[in-house]
Amino acid sequence: MQHQLSLTLESNNSYLSDQLENVDMPQINGNFFFQGEEQQSKLLSDIHLVSKRLSHSADHYINEIVGQRDASIKQIILIQSYYRMYSCRIKYEKRKKWARYRKCVIQELVDSEFTYIKDLELIILKFHDPLQEMLTEAELKLLFRNLKQIYSLNKQFLFEISERFNNFTQHTCFGKIFDKYVQFFKIYFEYTSSFSIEIVSQLRKEIQKLNDFIKELEEIDIFKGGNLESYLIKPVQRLPKYVLLIKDLIKHTWQSHPDYEQLQISLNKFVEVNCKIDVLMDNVLKNQMLFELQKQFFDSINVSIVESTRKYLQSETINVLVSKQQKSVIVYICNDMIILTQRNQNTLIKQHEKLYEYLYLNEKSYCKNKPETQYCKFLFTVSSQEQNITFICQDAEQKQKLLSLFESLINEIKMKYQKWEIIQVQEDQPIQVYARGTEVRKSLLQTYTVYVMIISAGTQSLTLLTRYSSLIKLETILRKEFPEMSIPHLSKNQWASNKKTQLIEARKIIIENFLEAVLNSPYIKQNPDQVLKYLELPPSFYQILATSPSQSFIERENLRNTVKSSSFNSDDVSLSETLRFARNSNYVRQTMHHKSLKGTNSNINIKIMFLNEFYIFLPITPELRVSDLIDMAAEAIKLKNYEDFKLVLIDGLEVRILDDDDCIPQTKKNKQINEGLITKISYLFKEKQKPDTKLILKKYLYLSSKQEKKDYQSDLVRLDLISHQAFDDIKNMKYKLTFSQYCVYSIYFLIIKFYEHFKHIFTKSSLPINLVKYLIPDKIFKQEKEQIWIQEIFTAIGVVKLEIEQIIKQHDKNLQGIKKLEQQFQYIAELLFMESLQQNQFYGLQHFNIEIPNTTKDILQKQYKCQLETYSTLGVKFDRFIIIYNMEKKMEILLSEIKNPSPFPFYFQFQIKQLQNEKIIFKTSNGLEIQKLYELYSNISNNYMM
Repeated sequence: MQHQLSLTLESNNSYLSDQLENVDMPQINGNFFFQGEEQQSKLLSDIHLVSKRLSHSADHYINEIVGQRDASIKQIILIQSYYRMYSCRIKYEKRKKWARYRKCVIQELVDSEFTYIKDLELIILKFHDPLQEMLTEAELKLLFRNLKQIYSLNKQFLFEISERFNNFTQHTCFGKIFDKYVQFFKIYFEYTSSFSIEIVSQLRKEIQKLNDFIKELEEIDIFKGGNLESYLIKPVQRLPKYVLLIKDLIKHTWQSHPDYEQLQISLNKFVEVNCKIDVLMDNVLKNQMLFELQKQFFDSINVSIVESTRKYLQSETINVLVSKQQKSVIVYICNDMIILTQRNQNTLIKQHEKLYEYLYLNEKSYCKNKPETQYCKFLFTVSSQEQNITFICQDAEQKQKLLSLFESLINEIKMKYQKWEIIQVQEDQPIQVYARGTEVRKSLLQTYTVYVMIISAGTQSLTLLTRYSSLIKLETILRKEFPEMSIPHLSKNQWASNKKTQLIEARKIIIENFLEAVLNSPYIKQNPDQVLKYLELPPSFYQILATSPSQSFIERENLRNTVKSSSFNSDDVSLSETLRFARNSNYVRQTMHHKSLKGTNSNINIKIMFLNEFYIFLPITPELRVSDLIDMAAEAIKLKNYEDFKLVLIDGLEVRILDDDDCIPQTKKNKQINEGLITKISYLFKEKQKPDTKLILKKYLYLSSKQEKKDYQSDLVRLDLISHQAFDDIKNMKYKLTFSQYCVYSIYFLIIKFYEHFKHIFTKSSLPINLVKYLIPDKIFKQEKEQIWIQEIFTAIGVVKLEIEQIIKQHDKNLQGIKKLEQQFQYIAELLFMESLQQNQFYGLQHFNIEIPNTTKDILQKQYKCQLETYSTLGVKFDRFIIIYNMEKKMEILLSEIKNPSPFPFYFQFQIKQLQNEKIIFKTSNGLEIQKLYELYSNISNNYMM
């Protein structure tokens, strides 16, 4: 029985291993199958125990257990089968869609070729043959050249293409037919080499009979609204059409398709032939193309695009990004206009292209190069007022080619307007929106994404935090309010992928386009209140962006230039002086400075807290931003320098660092409409407070110890704030300290926060150990008995007290400004505490939880000869990254060694100079915050020689 069961388990385990070899699932319930020899032996022992007790039914129990295991295996195999089936279905649906599109392209080729042959036939039968008796051979040659040869060639080409198309399947190949005929199409050179559109009118003037003959045919409308010239130019236009169609065909042919390689070869040959014709017929083709576009797409909508200054340039097959999906379009590019058409996949409709969108370029147009991301590559946007088009190119070459073309066209238009002195002043500059990154927020029931958008016009900019769902609601409001306004549609569907990162990257681009269209819309500029209120932007938003750079900004630039031109030693300059011109702030808040609030009757106040348990209420208006609140708070508590401080929003377990440019609203918001950052701040209003929501002013940026020391030695308020913040960091275990350090810091803690208790400590029993526990983390305190802590702290009190008394005696003259002995004691204790703590290797770090993927871990361990853990902490210092695990430094990377850092929705990516092209990835939801710190510290280091 045992032998038989072992064989069963072994064979089942082998079968299971084979079946699950390619399963790609993050987690599988442990009850599904048994793993390892230990679990198998346990199973066997359990079975034998049951066999002894219930020998008469042992087979029944064994079969039941094995049967359960087989059922679990079958469940896994079933899941695997469904997963494979789903993957195959997705692949199949995509290829099926592409096959339909391929059929539409060939259908258009066949239909247009048939029409083309009929047009050539009309010229030959109705003109060429009858005119043989009227014109000399030389005149016939001049007028028609080798048109009959072209007709015969294309007729045979149409026959072969049609015959192949009649038996069309998704695997049908056309590349060999193209390749067969491309060399013969060189006969078009003879036709185009001496072609002139004016030759018809010239001969009509010279030969009256010819003129009368053509006039007679024109009267019976044989040209269907055109003329003889429009028919004679058709061979010139035909070859470029082949190139466009083959490109479109290749774009929707998968690489494993048997036709793919041959189509590529044929395309290259057609392009070569077509280029020679383009050189010969450039102007003729371009002038005629405008008329063709007008007739095909714009006559039906009563729009005229034919103008003397407009010139057709070229066409491309490309994808564009819309709210729901990528759309394949044909873009026709003019010197001041972009026309998009879409291929009609309804084979019952004869018109194979339909107008999708068109955009006029003007002096306010601009191009935006989209940065490369993991999923969104080769993108750029062309914007013009409330219209914008995001192009998705096939490769970097096509992107560079088209982007350069559009930029040059827009620059030519701007130069022309400048020359004519028509260009508008700065306040008319278009508003541009950039996605700075994303932040992950948590509510009670869900995790959601907030998009950090930078809104700029000229030199001014503002920060906006928004959610995609909020903008969908805004779109609904705007379409109802302004039905004629042209804005992009925001789809609720996850068009990009089920992959969340890919979805977020795509939505960043969509949000950029949407906000640009809304904020640049004349409808919104005339009535901005509702939109600005919804987006939580200040009422004077447009006035702010229209102002010239602020005086403080100019002063900072002057200071920057002065420092650069002098012999600069960073250790001789304080932290505040360095950050004063390097802080990451745009300083566009002069519309209503906070000082103008003095004497106002503002009844909305916001509570600002400090870690020394002090707090203030400040009046706010819609014009203010976070940087203004910092100014006001610093002024209220008499903090001299505050460039290294930021406001921190604590909402339950969520901690947010607020940007200087975040706006502060005046009115209460409806949470169901917009649950953004400012909504959370609204809970801090005095009349509507939420107990677990706090807004705290904290030190955020740290430089070298010498620079730090210059500031806190001369500012008692700063010294007090950073001391209390350091105590808070110790309580939160951000420093690795020894037992004796905890004891000494506990004494400083008592002197600074509880001096009245400190001065009454005369015996061990009088030591307020409960107050000491406010500083020492519970985990650390439990490592030693309470009596040992009391003994060590009491012993150290005498030493610390004597040291402080000696310092006060030595520096009596310098301390005359501090009259009370208590304050002198506290001041010296704070100095000693900060000087000691600054020696700690973790001082000045901003901590971020990270997960290190195995690939990155292997790269770093090999390069830096260290052992890393998957779940670690990244410490960002002013000159380096430090990876920490369990309060132990594992490795460090200097900021100067880092290149190409990029924040993504759920990870932070960068490269290290010594590792060439290896990508280092840390999984974290704080990638944007890490990026901001890196940029700021790198900027300081590069410009001011840190």
